[in-house]
Amino acid sequence: MSKKIDFIQNRPRRGHIVLFIARNGKVRLGEVFADPNVSQEELFVQDAGGARNRIKFRDVLLNLGASAESFAARHKQIENLAGQIDLGLLLDAHPEWIRSPGITVSDLAQEYFGKTIAPEQEAAMYLSLQNDSRFTLSGEKVSYRPPAPARPRRRSEQERHQLFETLRTTMTEALQKDWGAAEIDAHPLGKKLVRLARATLEQRRLYPEIWRKEFVLHLHSLNTLTGYRDARHLLFHWLKKIGRVAPEADFFIFSEPLLRRHARRLACVQDASMTTSVSNDFIINNERQPQWVVTIDNPETTDRDDALSFCRTATGVEIGVHTPLLEVLVPKETLFDAWAYDVGASAYLPHRKVPMLPPHLSNDLGSLNAGCERPVLSFYFLSQDEQPVRLARVICEKIKIDFNTDYDSIDAWLPQISRNKLPQEEENRREFRGAGNEQVPSGLTEALEVWATIAARLEKQRIANGAKVFQRDEVEVRVGPDGMVHLHRILRNSVAHKMVAEWMIAANQAAAQFCHEHRIPCIYRVQETLVPEREDEEASFSSGPVRAQLKAERAPHRDLGVDGYTQITSPLRRYGDLVMQRQIVAFLQTGKPHYSQTDLWARALAIEEMTRRIQRLESRADLYWKCVYLAQHLGETFTAYLGRSQGQNPRIILQLPDLDLRLHVPPAGIEGLGERNIPPHHAPMAVQVICLEMDADKATMRFQIK
Repeated sequence: MSKKIDFIQNRPRRGHIVLFIARNGKVRLGEVFADPNVSQEELFVQDAGGARNRIKFRDVLLNLGASAESFAARHKQIENLAGQIDLGLLLDAHPEWIRSPGITVSDLAQEYFGKTIAPEQEAAMYLSLQNDSRFTLSGEKVSYRPPAPARPRRRSEQERHQLFETLRTTMTEALQKDWGAAEIDAHPLGKKLVRLARATLEQRRLYPEIWRKEFVLHLHSLNTLTGYRDARHLLFHWLKKIGRVAPEADFFIFSEPLLRRHARRLACVQDASMTTSVSNDFIINNERQPQWVVTIDNPETTDRDDALSFCRTATGVEIGVHTPLLEVLVPKETLFDAWAYDVGASAYLPHRKVPMLPPHLSNDLGSLNAGCERPVLSFYFLSQDEQPVRLARVICEKIKIDFNTDYDSIDAWLPQISRNKLPQEEENRREFRGAGNEQVPSGLTEALEVWATIAARLEKQRIANGAKVFQRDEVEVRVGPDGMVHLHRILRNSVAHKMVAEWMIAANQAAAQFCHEHRIPCIYRVQETLVPEREDEEASFSSGPVRAQLKAERAPHRDLGVDGYTQITSPLRRYGDLVMQRQIVAFLQTGKPHYSQTDLWARALAIEEMTRRIQRLESRADLYWKCVYLAQHLGETFTAYLGRSQGQNPRIILQLPDLDLRLHVPPAGIEGLGERNIPPHHAPMAVQVICLEMDADKATMRFQIK
């Protein structure tokens, strides 16, 4: 602010009246009650309310000088003058001032009172401008502030409920009369109805949650009219019919707005030109290079984000778990980092994959592909004879990937022996070498054997600590280019799957231990109680939460049998893993973590919510495409388990173990067996069923009991 006063010639003194800016930014009149402190450039002023203020010289706008009248009388005189000023006259005479960024108050006073103005008139203009909501004072200048638009009147609760009832009635009429886009556009509530339909499909908060739930129930009640048992599919096809959804749109991608936006963004990235490169000076050269570095994934995997290494030392073996060091490719607060934070995780649907990072990063530059040298974050474990495996070191380094393989190949190469024999190392070696391993790459035999043997010891130790062991296979669903659905059974109890799983658990446990020992803020995954024996148990039989919870303090993960656990082994696929990788890498580089506990926790909650939504989307997609598989195999016989749920509205539950599929079938959908002859679902009966009818979109089905 420019100086209004020459403090050498016209310095305020005791008894002078000044106009000043108070600490709250308001303009006030006050009387100087003590001589100014020149060295500190301060004045001591008492305002009309009796409050004493210590102000700086720079906050004095006007010095009105001394007067024979009392301060109170002079203050009242100036306020009366301020009340008589009509600022509307100035705006009418100078409309250009409305768009002006700022006009001095003295210019306004001269325009209103004339060329020669008294200090009292200028002070009155300050007070008048301050009391008018159309103007904003900023020191000696003032700017016009247009009035805020009038807020629309909020509907009463009764009016809102009436609107919702009208929308439900309109939806029923639209479905009955098969309205098209023209009828919807012409209806006065057409736009609101489309917004409600999209909000319900996308689970967005454009309308209250209770509205969306009641709207879904209303659509379910119309299933005899529409043929749809699933309200989401009904809304999607209805929106597509009236032109609000593109004909080529995918139901699962469209129903999740963040994922839909992310897929559009990825489609715009064609190459690596948008990739940000940073210095990798903190990567060290490992003097002891592993003898083998191998990735083990599903055959169709292209984003390889973990690898195992093997190196024999003088005292034992050193095994490494390696993850790609993404800080080199995706630094914090870059474009791709913001995208990954937005979506939270990669989405793996049977018919489509939406990666968290652009394909040129997840499948190429960041993927641990054979023959490539990659920067990695490495966890090295040392095993000596029968002693417990211990974490030896955590480093950032560059390694060359020797080999990419898959679980089926590893299972074919490893010995066909029970898991109980794997800890018996000598016997293990004999059986392994006699298992017909001519396809094993030269020199890899010993590494595979050691990985599997020590993994079995790790599993045995976890079970001794109370870990839960699930003996359950999974059925992977893939959709071919021709639309045909293919099922692939994954044996989670196979040697290869258990071997990789144990080393990933060990790395995640080691990361939690490293953070705890060095006091690095961490996202710990904690499970205080074990999950039920059967995953279809009713919630009422569970003694506590079964899903791992996020916590800022380390605590046991009972289901895994470890004293601390985080996730860090999939930075290409999960943003939470990338965040934890940054924490450890930053500590290794600078001795300080990347995120504070507050920042880390805020990110963790946002990531977890989006990750769970993607997991639910993947489950719905698996269910849908398994139903499509049944539709493509009508007339075939399947082994099934049939039961009936308890409660006021019992449902018939049909489980198809060959498909890892659980269906809720309407009573009319079961032929050949009366509903009363169906046992409770916790003691189901084994049957052979033939699928006679299946519509995955409408969720209509019919089965014949043989």
